[in-house]
Amino acid sequence: MPLLAEAQLQIQCVDSNRANPFYRCDDPTFNPICGCNNVTYRNGCEMTNIGGVEFPSQFENGVCRKDFYYHFISPNPATTKLDFRMQFAEQSKTSVTIQIIDVFGNVVLTRLLNNVEEFSTPPQTIFLSDIETGVYTFIVQAGGVFRVTKFVKYTF
Repeated sequence: MPLLAEAQLQIQCVDSNRANPFYRCDDPTFNPICGCNNVTYRNGCEMTNIGGVEFPSQFENGVCRKDFYYHFISPNPATTKLDFRMQFAEQSKTSVTIQIIDVFGNVVLTRLLNNVEEFSTPPQTIFLSDIETGVYTFIVQAGGVFRVTKFVKYTF
């Protein structure tokens, strides 16, 4: 009598062989996706190629609830302007404060955005004409949650 074995087929969420933090996604789309690993990615290209994530979360749409919001600035490095995009997790709405701080700790720009909602915001353009060449810290604060991104401003 042959032995019968039942194997349970389980699809892994993250394929570590596929994950490549140096992969360059040339897709400029800002369409946040919550991966099955509960991490928010800028779009499907980043989720698949940088995170190595096989499929989006079944329980989240867009930004993962644990992240509260996701933001993205481009281009980096920048010459004359930055485009800022942001999206909140489901059923979230609040004011947002943006600050740019130089390497000496000086605040060089502050901007307040009122009533940003869960839907992707149109790009907010931040002009950098009054900012010197250098490395800056871009701080986003919303609902008591702070996120920090570094960027470089340069001139030819």
